[in-house]
Amino acid sequence: MAKRRTFGSTRRLPSGRWQARYQLVDGSSIPGPSTFETRELADRWLATQHSERGAGTWVDPRDGLVTLDACAELWAEARTGRPSTVVRDRGYVERYLRAGRLADLGLGKITPALIRGWVADLDRDGLAPATIVKAGQLLGAILDQAVADRCIPSNPARLVSWPKVEQAELRVLTGPEIDGLVEAIDARYRLLVRLGLTAGLRIGEMCALRAGDVDPLRRTVRVERTLVEVEGMLVENPPKTRAGLRTVPIGADLADDLAVYLAGAHRDDLVWEAPKGDGPIRLASWRTRFWRPATETAGLAGFRVHDMRHTAVSAWIRGGVDPTTVARWAGHASVVSVFARYGHAIPRPDDSATFDRVAAMLDAERKAQAKVVGIDDGRRRQR
Repeated sequence: MAKRRTFGSTRRLPSGRWQARYQLVDGSSIPGPSTFETRELADRWLATQHSERGAGTWVDPRDGLVTLDACAELWAEARTGRPSTVVRDRGYVERYLRAGRLADLGLGKITPALIRGWVADLDRDGLAPATIVKAGQLLGAILDQAVADRCIPSNPARLVSWPKVEQAELRVLTGPEIDGLVEAIDARYRLLVRLGLTAGLRIGEMCALRAGDVDPLRRTVRVERTLVEVEGMLVENPPKTRAGLRTVPIGADLADDLAVYLAGAHRDDLVWEAPKGDGPIRLASWRTRFWRPATETAGLAGFRVHDMRHTAVSAWIRGGVDPTTVARWAGHASVVSVFARYGHAIPRPDDSATFDRVAAMLDAERKAQAKVVGIDDGRRRQR
């Protein structure tokens, strides 16, 4: 006698294929995602559903009908963190997710193939690989949340390969180029440029500096905050990581010039202000009005504000500063970041000479150990 099924039911359709379904306690019926070629396959699907319900991993397929657009809107509204990051992420969601081909699809209908098609759309629109990857990361985060909320069983974005983002080649200034840029910039901001080119501070960190952060006697600058513009508003934040809170050394000449420049300033006064002295620098307008003309005058068109930092860090490395100290001065959490970004700047010794030194060192250690155990030049001493 055949064993009576205790969960769900199957029936054969006129087409010869099999349909499976089961009932929830609220009386609603859950059909299989499609029909099955054989009764055995239909039974297997029911057994899987029964097992997942017992294990607490079952996902109601009706929740997968929620559209990506609705899910993305809720995710963006609940996004928290640094204001600049929140605004950036919400902008990506609006432009690339809620306006893309996936927006009106139910979460359960989104497949890796459809996501790859969406990526192709973004590429055809001319988006940079870094932008596509960032949009993909946000899609993945939204679908991860859908998995956590039990709307879908797994995240299809995890099965997609994303475009490769090539690291932009670092542009580093030579000594004469540094002098030319400092000379070309408006006199009000020469000390700012000198600080960026030698101490490696980010522009937001320099714009947020207060007089009390500069210690000319100890020849140091303390980084405790950064300034960003968010939807037209200037927002002061602490650095993104604890490593960003740091004290950076500066040269004697720069320290002396900063001491003269800040004479009489209150410790809470901004070191550099907007051109009219009416508040913090707004980077977008400062870049247009002062930075770009200066780089063009100095013959450095295309040299970015952030490239000042690269120039400073590369100079530290060429000067023999050890990677751990470079990471600390630059505000990196580990030396891995230093090697990943600035490894090309680390001096490369002659391979043969280096090998010879290592071999000589090992040979010396071997001879010293041999003497300790009573062996000299491979021969046991005669008693």
